[in-house]
Amino acid sequence: MKRTPLYEAHESAGAKLVDFAGWDMPIQYSGVVDEYRTVRTKAGLFDVSHMGRIEITGPGSSSFLQRVATNDLATLPAGQSHYSMICNERGGIKDDIFIYAVASEEFLVCVNASNREKILTWMRGQLASDDACRVIDRSEELAQLALQGPDSKELLSMLKIDGLAALKPRHLLRSKIFDESVLIARTGYTGELGYELYLPARSVRRLWNHLMEIGQPKGLKPAGLGSRDLLRLEMGYLLYGNDIDEDTTPLEAGAGWLVHLNKGGFIGRDALLRQQAAGLRRRLVSFELLEKAVPRHGCSILGPDTKANPVGLVTSGNFSPLLQKGIGLGYVTLALAEPGTRLHIDIRGKHCVAVVVKAPFYKRPKGSHIAYGTNK
Repeated sequence: MKRTPLYEAHESAGAKLVDFAGWDMPIQYSGVVDEYRTVRTKAGLFDVSHMGRIEITGPGSSSFLQRVATNDLATLPAGQSHYSMICNERGGIKDDIFIYAVASEEFLVCVNASNREKILTWMRGQLASDDACRVIDRSEELAQLALQGPDSKELLSMLKIDGLAALKPRHLLRSKIFDESVLIARTGYTGELGYELYLPARSVRRLWNHLMEIGQPKGLKPAGLGSRDLLRLEMGYLLYGNDIDEDTTPLEAGAGWLVHLNKGGFIGRDALLRQQAAGLRRRLVSFELLEKAVPRHGCSILGPDTKANPVGLVTSGNFSPLLQKGIGLGYVTLALAEPGTRLHIDIRGKHCVAVVVKAPFYKRPKGSHIAYGTNK
């Protein structure tokens, strides 16, 4: 089992540790709902060092990423970042990624923990002899923290970081913390104001402890993967392995806004063009239950007529503490994908009424910001 540099800090904090993609990770500390509410109202600190961090450098780095990812690198200036996807030749999603344009010839690509080795090997396999760039795995030497919640800016400001106050959504800056170079990005996967910090693994325990020390009097708490999953679901954000995989295309997943078919050739483009021309047969939808129940991954989705055969499966589901109702995501036929459509979810043999809604489930207070996800 792999462990992040913060494993001992999690043990000391009383975390419940579980196997996540081969990593011993904290699922919760004080409790999933308590941590969820802390992030929604104050701030939570996540260890996401299990994610993969791949550096692409050199004069050909931009053209290489333009070829292997779906979003348009021409729209990503240095000092900014964006969400994207990597597809196979069939248009299926190999991974959903985040690309940080650190400099004109330097990019940092954040990939899912479960796909870390797969994407690294695949990227290196895509390098042509004339590609003037290098693909370097920085996952072990760099750690990654996510400070998320309405109070995250105030807490991070206590570190006296130049330029933090002016940092816009999806923008990034380099700074020094404890004499170590740290990349700070205004991104996250919770739907709240937040920041992600990339720093040398040797220094992450010191920063974690310092943030908890200055933040606890203001309500900061460590947060685990359980609350992170609930937070992302309320935003309709995708979870690889549940909502998307290599047999699912970005168009089916409602992520067509990440696919720039007119930017030129990229891996999977031809298949996606064919699918677009032929029309979709299914689509990922968001739904809310109209009665008290909790939908879970793998539950069958039935149409308006509960006697009919299943029309799809729930890919993600949970109970929203904010909305006080069951919510979920799942694929259905295109005829049943319109908001307002009635469905039934088979939960342990009970056919619970649900309705298709438009994501996100959680409507943010005015002035807050989504760092990335399904909303542009």
